[in-house]
Amino acid sequence: MASTRSSLTLVDNKPPALTGSCMCGKVTYSSSVVPSDLTNCHCETCRRLSGAPFLTFGQFPVSAVTWTSGEGSVKKTSYSNIADRTHCAECGSPISMSYKCEPDFISMTAGTFNEDSIRGQLPRVKQHIFVDEKVKTWYELPDDRLPRYSSFSSAFQKKIEGWKKVLTSPGLG
Repeated sequence: MASTRSSLTLVDNKPPALTGSCMCGKVTYSSSVVPSDLTNCHCETCRRLSGAPFLTFGQFPVSAVTWTSGEGSVKKTSYSNIADRTHCAECGSPISMSYKCEPDFISMTAGTFNEDSIRGQLPRVKQHIFVDEKVKTWYELPDDRLPRYSSFSSAFQKKIEGWKKVLTSPGLG
């Protein structure tokens, strides 16, 4: 999980590249960098947690993200064996997801970004994942020419499979 610091000023006294918060403002965070990429996830879990046709995540190095308030209200939940999600215990806002095969990265929900705080250029959304689970009756995915994957990209799927192999290797249990 991200580290804890008590102020929005980073160690090198530079302002954060981005800050974010849940709906009620109890949980806040900052990042020393903007996300490396943005992804729209259409899986059923993301849809149900967000109440929207998809949830957009921005990927950050864990070392760049700091909980600036309300860390005690950050609740972790696992809906699968490959990732942990967090949400605010007070208002329920989805905040992040961390894949177990990528312990050095955290994906923050883009809806929590404080847009007025962004310093630098945010990347454009690079892909749609889990499009086989997308809403079929009331939302039509626009033709945005972005890659679309039925689940994960093949490269990320291979990373997950490699991680699972390591977990099930003899001598690790």
